[in-house]
Amino acid sequence: MDDAYYARAEGEGTRRSRRTATSSAGKRRAAPREPLTREDWILAARKALIKGGIGAVRIVPLAKALRMTRGGFYWHFKGRQDLLDALLDDWVRTNTAAFEAVLKEPGRNGRAEFQAIVDVWVNEKDYSPAWDAAMRNWAGLSRKVAAVVKRVDQHRIDIIHQIFLDLGYRGPEALVRARITYFHQVGYYALGLEETRERRLELLPVYTDSLIGVPPD
Repeated sequence: MDDAYYARAEGEGTRRSRRTATSSAGKRRAAPREPLTREDWILAARKALIKGGIGAVRIVPLAKALRMTRGGFYWHFKGRQDLLDALLDDWVRTNTAAFEAVLKEPGRNGRAEFQAIVDVWVNEKDYSPAWDAAMRNWAGLSRKVAAVVKRVDQHRIDIIHQIFLDLGYRGPEALVRARITYFHQVGYYALGLEETRERRLELLPVYTDSLIGVPPD
């Protein structure tokens, strides 16, 4: 073999070495990925529930969505049921917190409390109607979930009941007005009314006056 052959071979080897070195350097420069937390899996499960129902909340699809292995899941949960229980608990805790906060704010009167509840529904900042809807769909398939949803609904009604008491209503009228207010909002979401935010804000004073009425002196 002539010198030209060895020169070409040497050149190819050098280029391969450079590519290998560049690839290795790129791998070394890649930042290590942060490990996923239990909350990351619950959030992914929530998104799957809202998008595809309870049938979409499964280990393998969630792992693929998070670019993790099934083994990563079992660091945080015993199995799928453990995840479902955590998802249910998370909904109870987080999607009602905004309602509970209304009565914890000092110095509010009944009308200010009612406006704060309305803001929770209209702004949808700390409350997700889509998550509520997904939970109600799940409740149609599970007695356990249905019982929890019923308990949460009653807790929210109790909060609104207290607001009407703070407005000056007493007896059954305070309770019935609280139920009407809550049922009205649940029905609004269940019917899937498509209104712009501007339209909702335009009608808001009418809704408020209709639901509050004229509180007794």
